Amino acid sequence: MVTLLAIETSTPACSVALLVGDLTFSRYSEEPRSHTRLIMRMIDEVLCEAGIAVDKLDAVAVTVGPGSFTGLRIGFSTVQGLAFGADLPVIPVSTLHVMAQTFKRRHSMELDSSQKIMSVLDARMGEFNIAVYQLDNSATFTAIIDDQLLSKHDAMKVSKSLHPNVIVGDVDALFEGTSTSDQPLKQLYPDAVDLVDIALAKFSRGEAMTVDQVDLVYLRGTEAWKKHTPLRSI
Repeated sequence: MVTLLAIETSTPACSVALLVGDLTFSRYSEEPRSHTRLIMRMIDEVLCEAGIAVDKLDAVAVTVGPGSFTGLRIGFSTVQGLAFGADLPVIPVSTLHVMAQTFKRRHSMELDSSQKIMSVLDARMGEFNIAVYQLDNSATFTAIIDDQLLSKHDAMKVSKSLHPNVIVGDVDALFEGTSTSDQPLKQLYPDAVDLVDIALAKFSRGEAMTVDQVDLVYLRGTEAWKKHTPLRSI
């Protein structure tokens, strides 16, 4: 029986999910700028509800970005304390991947094998974090465009060239001031319940790691799509 705690704080939503065997306990809130106040309470609540102590967990999963700089730091500092305190391995997952998984869970009837999802997060200053995922025959997402930071113009070009079946995330910001997209749009934030699903698969493949091996992922500028900030430097 796998016991896995998942923490998601990289967007205006804050969520926690705990997997204990076949049971999942979760909390979710969309209260911007409240993550510091909410996160430990949520963790305590799901652990209490499941009757599990932190040192009985097999691993902790967390979104590593892209996302809000402050939100990512809150999530990582929380994971750092849990992982170091209880000697737990950590499973890092892309925020954009979790967003695609959240849409899949909530709208599974709208997706078939081979369909594509484009995940979008507003990075401000006219830029957007984007990734594109495709479902395979086992209903698992594979990235066909890895996490990137693009201008609004280039993000729209990706949308038009790949024509994903749905665009999820900060779609209101991406399409603000433009004509209506001919593709379905779903405004949503990632949910830790869906982080659990991705992390469980990664855990079964042996992809958990020590906390000091985990990096936050920020997407910056055009000269380097990925910039990594080690957790230990926070």
